[in-house]
Amino acid sequence: MSRVGSGEPSKGSKAVRLGRDLVLLLGILAVFAFVTLVFFWQWIPYLDSALIGPPEDNMQDFWNTWYASVARDSDFFFTELLRFPEGTPLYYHSFTYPKVLAIAMLSKVVGTDLSTLILLQNLSLLVSFPVAALGAFYLVRHFTGGVAGAWIGGFVFAFNPSHVQHVLHHAHVSSIEFIPFFVLSYLLALERRSALWLGLAIAFYALSALSSWYHLFYLAYFIGFHALYTSIHERAFPRGWELLAPVACGVGAAVLLSPLLVPMVTAAAGGGSEYTALGTDRFVADVAAYVAFPPVHLLAALGEPIYRNLSGNAWEATVYLGLVNIGVMGWLFLRSQTKDRALLSYVFWGMVVFCVFASGETLRVLGHRTLPMPGALLAQLPFFENVRTPSRAILFVYLFLAIGVGQAATLAWREHSRLLRRSGLVALAVLMALDFYPARAEMTPVSCSRGLTMIGDDPEGGFGVLNLPSGRPAAYNESNVYMFQQATCHGRPILQGNTSRNVVVSLRDRLEVNDVEAQRRQLSGARVKYIVINHPAGELFSWRPEDGLQDEYLRTYPVVYNDSEMTVLRVY
Repeated sequence: MSRVGSGEPSKGSKAVRLGRDLVLLLGILAVFAFVTLVFFWQWIPYLDSALIGPPEDNMQDFWNTWYASVARDSDFFFTELLRFPEGTPLYYHSFTYPKVLAIAMLSKVVGTDLSTLILLQNLSLLVSFPVAALGAFYLVRHFTGGVAGAWIGGFVFAFNPSHVQHVLHHAHVSSIEFIPFFVLSYLLALERRSALWLGLAIAFYALSALSSWYHLFYLAYFIGFHALYTSIHERAFPRGWELLAPVACGVGAAVLLSPLLVPMVTAAAGGGSEYTALGTDRFVADVAAYVAFPPVHLLAALGEPIYRNLSGNAWEATVYLGLVNIGVMGWLFLRSQTKDRALLSYVFWGMVVFCVFASGETLRVLGHRTLPMPGALLAQLPFFENVRTPSRAILFVYLFLAIGVGQAATLAWREHSRLLRRSGLVALAVLMALDFYPARAEMTPVSCSRGLTMIGDDPEGGFGVLNLPSGRPAAYNESNVYMFQQATCHGRPILQGNTSRNVVVSLRDRLEVNDVEAQRRQLSGARVKYIVINHPAGELFSWRPEDGLQDEYLRTYPVVYNDSEMTVLRVY
């Protein structure tokens, strides 16, 4: 038994501290879960009947969940459900592995009916907010030593506009929750020379990369930045543990990820332009977008003229830092003491470096290319050239911003009177929340035409479905819809399908469209039993010349189903 006052903590005191730490952790999760409900209250009644976000890549993400939980092939990384009958590899596909595997395991308990899978899919997206906030809370507290700043910093990182936008579109890009845990573990490993913390850093590195393979690069960039910044600040090259830890972290993560990395690197080395399609200078961070209100903002109308001039699409272009946050950072620069300047310098240069990465090959200002950027060199490196959406690196800018804003809140808490600091921080938190609050929260309803249900009920097995219109190469958004229809309605292999990188030549690519009788022989020989012609709906399903003449299809193939949404034809 330890003696009281001996300087050695007793078992009881350890238990008390552990209990307090657990209560704090659960409290943080509960508070940020409540903030998540407030932010996205419009979605809550429909979480089991509609997908979060407008009809786009979210449908592909649901296919990923369905595939992992219900329809996966014996070889997970190759499927004949897409690009039938040849099939396609899935190493480059947009799986958010921790989430789809967690859902697959949960579905064994709660079931795999459609409403349950939709609910699990949506919850897996929403959970990234409180968990990311939890990690950022502890990271900001590590830097600032202040709880008030940690709360605000946790919010800034987790609820940043880029995260909100990508939750509407990309499950993998929005899975940022492991990033702050990695950074904290890595820094503690360096500071404490701890193999245990280094092991945790490697684990969080792997989880981050498995969530989105872009994070494999961003975390490596952070390790490089931290090593370079520390070397310059201390005027000494890393040596000993300071050199061993970053190398061991990178090597350890690479070893854990090697079953996935090796096939990816091999495929990219032997592949062609399909691996670098769209390049690395289209979806980039524009200087104007740092201060322009994004499309889901309460004041989005004011930012809309700027977003019209940006390259790529609006959600990839969203890098809004928040006018309130920028003002807070300005105040921090003016008020910080000498002892605080070191942290401010670290935050500032971290933001600058990752803004550079997010800029791609050239610095864009209102859509105009200006200065060449280091991204042009990265785009020439093998494998690195496959990281084709530079703007996603903005997540680390938000992480450094969270530390800076947290430090400002900590200073305000310490310097001012109790009443002033409490009221001021509450007002600041409200302004930040309003500045990041999403005014629009779209969803994609789920419904099945009886024509698709009929295809699913066909007792024959092993046949495929051709969806039209699609064009060649297949129209991107339409292919997402066809994947969604497969996962929610009929479960049959389809000739289309988006796999992030369409790296195989399949029947759809060589399908005869000018001679429909020859086409019928092609389809029959490949056991393609049905053709689904989707009727125009908004911007989707406009018939394309690359698909041939629609009237020829109707004259050649018998119609087995027709309604306002689609016409189903039978090939054999």
